[in-house]
Amino acid sequence: MGRRVADRSRIIAESTGVDLNLVHVLEPVGEAMIDPGLARLMREHQQAQAEKLAAWCQERSSVDVNIDVVKGSPSWELASRAKGAELVVVGSSTIDAFTAGPVARRVARMARSDALVVRRQPRVPYRRIIVGIDFSQASRIAVERSLTLFPEADITVLYSLPSRFDLVLSDAGLFNEELDASRVSRLEAAADRMDAFAQPWSGIVRTLIADGPPTETIDEVVRRRNADLIVVASRGATATRMVLLGTVAEELVARSPCDVLVARCPSSFRRP
Repeated sequence: MGRRVADRSRIIAESTGVDLNLVHVLEPVGEAMIDPGLARLMREHQQAQAEKLAAWCQERSSVDVNIDVVKGSPSWELASRAKGAELVVVGSSTIDAFTAGPVARRVARMARSDALVVRRQPRVPYRRIIVGIDFSQASRIAVERSLTLFPEADITVLYSLPSRFDLVLSDAGLFNEELDASRVSRLEAAADRMDAFAQPWSGIVRTLIADGPPTETIDEVVRRRNADLIVVASRGATATRMVLLGTVAEELVARSPCDVLVARCPSSFRRP
């Protein structure tokens, strides 16, 4: 997983012309009751492995590659260092690549920069991208970020019409025929909204409207189109040490079938 993260970061750094900073965080071992001599041996081994990975990445890279080995909490250290970066890249679980571990989920929540969760082994730059939108300003930022970082990719802008209100309408007394008619009407309204939303990128991006819950429909479109990246916007908050990621983004980071980029969108946050 470390190589996957390093290699994907290298590909993005080369395409954007920025330096690549690799970070390996050494977790505290005191709670594990490890003998100090063994702890030192383990630290030396981890340092050597990190330097070996950086050397491997530098041999393949046309940009400068730096390596930092630090002590502390992995998620906190990565989120802290991401303050001065445009993008922080982390791997999913080392046990199950298609399930994001706690570090990846925390970094996606805490980082002030965009966060990319890598699952798949990188071969080439991202080629097919799905951008999940809800017609908000944050969604516009997600589309712009996709076009900026991956200008050569085939980008599909996807809106999923929620179905969670149908049960409420049914309980309110609507017949099945009326529910179906209402849904057709809402899909037509969504198509009009999509035309207006995507107008600035006409001819550059594809558009698609799906009927169903966002996480499920995004997963289905990813599998059908063999997409290699999902882009979603966060629900950023400016309250001190508080960042809201959003339900859809949280679920996609946790269990999507491919890599996920969370585009950070700053916004005002008001406590209730």
